[in-house]
Amino acid sequence: MIELINTAVQTVQPLQAVVYNEVVYRSRRCAEGYRGDGGLVKLTEPGIYRVTFGGNIAVPTGETVGEISVAIAADGEVLAGTTARVTPAAVENYFNVALNTLVRVPCGCCTPVSVRNTSDIPILVDNPNIVVARICVAISAN
Repeated sequence: MIELINTAVQTVQPLQAVVYNEVVYRSRRCAEGYRGDGGLVKLTEPGIYRVTFGGNIAVPTGETVGEISVAIAADGEVLAGTTARVTPAAVENYFNVALNTLVRVPCGCCTPVSVRNTSDIPILVDNPNIVVARICVAISAN
């Protein structure tokens, strides 16, 4: 299991990943790889992983107010059912979003996961937190 946070507000461009700058917790026998100051968590062993994200998002000053969104991506693809959308009334009007999904990693694979800005404009992300934990080692063919 690994838990990552970022202690500073960041601007995340469209289709880019939220980045983290601090490892809060990492289990001794960790099946989740992380290279500091990045946005990817690599799932390095087969199994089923729970990916949980929480944070605050807003439209930055200078951008047009409208719907913004983030989603969990695995292997570079946004996962269905993981998009959180909000429509702030003004710039820098933060909304709290939470995402949660399961990701299956088959034998012989490594799968990178991230949280991406799926909006058409840059967004502000404050206090992001991601927890990735392998919850099942044995996986079936389905």
